[in-house]
Amino acid sequence: MIEMLVIAGVLSALFVGIWYLGKFHDIQSSTIQAARYAAWERTAKAPSFTNTQLESQTRARFFTRNQSAFKASDGKPTNSTWTTAEQDAQWADGNGSQRIVDRPSDVSVSTSPGALPGRAGNAIASIIGGIGSTIGAASGGEALNQRGLYTSTVRVRLADLATLSPNVLPDGMNSLNLTLNEKSALVTDSWDASGAVQTARRTRSFTPAGIFSSISGFLAPVTWALSIIEPAFSDFKPGQICPDVVPADRLTGGSNLPAYRGGGSCS
Repeated sequence: MIEMLVIAGVLSALFVGIWYLGKFHDIQSSTIQAARYAAWERTAKAPSFTNTQLESQTRARFFTRNQSAFKASDGKPTNSTWTTAEQDAQWADGNGSQRIVDRPSDVSVSTSPGALPGRAGNAIASIIGGIGSTIGAASGGEALNQRGLYTSTVRVRLADLATLSPNVLPDGMNSLNLTLNEKSALVTDSWDASGAVQTARRTRSFTPAGIFSSISGFLAPVTWALSIIEPAFSDFKPGQICPDVVPADRLTGGSNLPAYRGGGSCS
């Protein structure tokens, strides 16, 4: 009987531990997905979308039971609370009275940009950055993003097992103060731009002819005089950059047409 009681106690603790381990692993799976989401959103959203907003949105989308479609207004700020219906039933103890992730403040999200890892990457970035800065200073171009490694960290503080039911684990295992800590990193393209205008500004940093764009007004009389001799000079616009515009003469052929039909989205 004594041996049976000892074994029963050990097996009971083991089974309860496995039961809670499954719950913790499910929360960890959501934490991993949240870290990946945060890294991606930081690269895709404008700088005006702060870490506080991203943290609130991540809580709402990965740690809240959401039955409707995602919305831009999704959020769970630090000073808010969760109701029982807002969380997965598996994320609670056996009685359903205590949540393992008790408050939104138990979930924290942070992101940070950094330089690309490795000596080769840093050397190439320094060379390209130096060239772009030199030419860009003269042509009015915009430097490329040299901090293209975005890292996200999601931390989830779990409730102590001593507060959960059933509670048959040894005292030393009831106060582990567990915190899940998951990270994700995403390397972005330094040439990524928000539109045609920013594309033109970044290209200008590697276009020495962009210097002439600042004196286009002084070149206008020269262009006009040369166009009398050769009509094609009417389209001569040194330093002009037109992203996402295909010259019309490349499409239709035939006579010498205006290259960009009045300029388009040129810079």
